[in-house]
Amino acid sequence: MTSGGVAQPATFYYPTILRSVSMIGLSVVFIALGVWIVSSDDVPLVPLIAGVLCIPLGLCAGLFMVGRLIWRRPELVLTRDGLDHRQSGRFAWDEVAHARIFVQRTSAFSTMRYVQLGLHDPQAYFARSSRRIRLLAELNQKLGYGTVNLPESMLGASAEQVLTAMRHYRPTLLILP
Repeated sequence: MTSGGVAQPATFYYPTILRSVSMIGLSVVFIALGVWIVSSDDVPLVPLIAGVLCIPLGLCAGLFMVGRLIWRRPELVLTRDGLDHRQSGRFAWDEVAHARIFVQRTSAFSTMRYVQLGLHDPQAYFARSSRRIRLLAELNQKLGYGTVNLPESMLGASAEQVLTAMRHYRPTLLILP
């Protein structure tokens, strides 16, 4: 798509640094909790196992997030040809049937917001996806969620801003309420 004869540049969405740093902090808390439990005297078996598991899980999560901070890549890229999501893959605009904001209540005080994409042919997406992505997408569909869910918390922008940018690149994109 061009604007006045000039090609439109891509729009990039990066996870916020604050979110990545807070996830690293949470990983450190898990490691410290695990070390504290394991080093305590007379710990029952179940908490001891939990403490032992906290250390490597916290370490892996922390290293993963440090890696994401060091090698910063966009979470989502929008272009005139389509979109590319870090986890879900690449989609041409012709593959996307609609988009919407989906709000999931995670607790009495918390919600998660997603940009959900509906695809014209989900089976074609499943066929080209990795086994892990295919299983997650199929499970999402069975639970009543969209095939492709882009968590707002990882986009570094509001879901409304992302939908507006999508509509900029694909003016005919159907946005569901």
